[in-house]
Amino acid sequence: MNSSENGSSKEGMLMYDTPSESIVKLSLRSFDDYSNRLQGTMAIVVDSGARVVRCNMHFLRETGYSASFIENKPLRMFLRDGSSSEWVSADRFLRSLTERVVEPMTVLMSRADGSSLCVLVIRMVIETELGILTMLLLYNQEPAMKGSLIERFGKTMLTDEHIGVVLLQPDSRILDISPLACQVLGVCKAVVVNEPLSRFFANAENEYAIIRSALEYGDAVRNYPITWIHKERTELLMDVGWLRSPDGSMEGAYIIFKDITNLRSLEEQVQRSDRLAMIGQIAAGAAHEIRNPLTAIRGFLQMFRKTMIDRDMSKEVGYTDIMLTELDRINELVSEFLMLSKPRNVVYDEVDIHTVLNGIMPVISSEATLHDITVHWEMAESLPSVTADREMLKQVFLNICKNGIEAMTEGGILTIQGRAEQDAEGEWIIIDIQDNGPGIPVHMLDKIFDPFVTTKANGTGLGLSVCQRILHEFDGTIRAVSREDGAQFTIILPC
Repeated sequence: MNSSENGSSKEGMLMYDTPSESIVKLSLRSFDDYSNRLQGTMAIVVDSGARVVRCNMHFLRETGYSASFIENKPLRMFLRDGSSSEWVSADRFLRSLTERVVEPMTVLMSRADGSSLCVLVIRMVIETELGILTMLLLYNQEPAMKGSLIERFGKTMLTDEHIGVVLLQPDSRILDISPLACQVLGVCKAVVVNEPLSRFFANAENEYAIIRSALEYGDAVRNYPITWIHKERTELLMDVGWLRSPDGSMEGAYIIFKDITNLRSLEEQVQRSDRLAMIGQIAAGAAHEIRNPLTAIRGFLQMFRKTMIDRDMSKEVGYTDIMLTELDRINELVSEFLMLSKPRNVVYDEVDIHTVLNGIMPVISSEATLHDITVHWEMAESLPSVTADREMLKQVFLNICKNGIEAMTEGGILTIQGRAEQDAEGEWIIIDIQDNGPGIPVHMLDKIFDPFVTTKANGTGLGLSVCQRILHEFDGTIRAVSREDGAQFTIILPC
C-alpha cells in the first residue's frame, strides 16, 4: 500500500494520481447520509473545477446559505482573505487542492450575512458516480481562536467522534490523544500521555514503520489505508505530519485516524442495491417468459393426474404430485425475484407499528407453537407512526420472524422488542427480533443480505434481500448481529 496521495494540476483542474485503495468510493446519496451524521462537522464536496457539488445540513446552518444557492458555485466565492497569519489565503488554499500533500489548513470563509467564519479544513478524495471528487471536512475554529496553534487544533479535533488524533512532542512522546485514537490503540488517555509512541504499536509493525519514516524524514503521509482490529474491525485512513510554529520550526507532530468504517458500509450497501436492481430488472423481463410455459406444463400435468387417478395409477399420481410441487416452488422463486425490482404500486401511508405487529402476531404465534417456540413481545406503550406501505412492512416482519423460528430447531424463545429513539438527525423506531438458534457464522455476516446467500439447507437466499430492498424504499435499514445465544435482526425506520 502506498502511504502518500499524489496529484498534479492541469489548467486549474483538480487531478489526482492516488492509489485506488486510498480513495473512498461513495455515492452522493451516501455522502448525504454520512455527512449529516457528523455532529458539529461541516462537509462539502467540490468537483475538479473547484465548484461546490454537495454540502451537508450543518454547513448550511453554520453559513446561512441555501442548498440551491451554493450548488455549482465556485468554492472561491465562499472564501475570503484576511490580515492574520493564522490562516492561509483563499488562493493558496485553492492551489493546495491540486498538491500531492495537503496538511490540515485554517481558512477564512464568508457567511451569507457577510460575517467571517474561521475553519480548519481536512481533505479526503472520494470516487462517486460523477467521478473523482474532493470532500472537505470543516471544523469551526471560532470557539478556540485564543491560544497557540496546537491548542486550537486540539480543542477542535480531540473531541470529534469520527476523527482520531494523536499529538506528539518532538521526541515522539504522546502529548495528547482523542477518544477515537484511544479506542483504535486500545488504551486509556491516562496511560499514554508522555509515553513513547512505539509502546502502542507492538502489534502493528508496518503502520509504525510508516509513522517512524514520516517523522524522521519529514515525508507527510496522506490517506494510508489500514484495518485495525480491537474488539471489532475498523477501517481507517491515516495521516501523519509535522506541526510548525509561526517561525517555521518544528513544534511537534500529529497522527490522524479517519474512521471510514461507515463509508465502507455505505459503499457495500450501494453495491448490494445495484446488484439487487440488476437482478430485479432481469427478473421483471423474464417473468412472463418463465410463467407462460409453467402454466401450460401445470395444466397438462393436472390433466394427466386426473386420468391417472381414474385408471388407479397411484404410483404415477405420486410422481405427478412431486412435479406439481416443484412447479409451485419455481413459481414462488420467480415471485421473489420480482420483489427485488423496485416495488410497484407502493401505497404510502401513516402506519402504526403496533397495528402492523398485532395483525401478524396470530400467524407468528401459530407458526411458533408448531415448533415448540415461545414468542416474547416487548413493545413501548406508544410509538410514533412511520410513512410506509403497511402490507410490505408486514412481509418484512413475517419474513424475519419466520427465519428466527426456523433457526430454532429444538425450541426456544423468539423475542420481539420495539422502541423509539431520538438523535440529532431525527426520531427513529427500532424493532429488534432475536432468536435462540445457532446464530449466523461470522464469515457470512457481511453477506447475509446478498442474493442467493443463505444458511438454510433449502433456502433460496432471496428473503433477506427482499426485506432489505423494501426497507430501503422507506429510508429504513436492517442489520444482523450474531450473539452467543442466537441471532438478532434490527430494523430501523424513520418517524
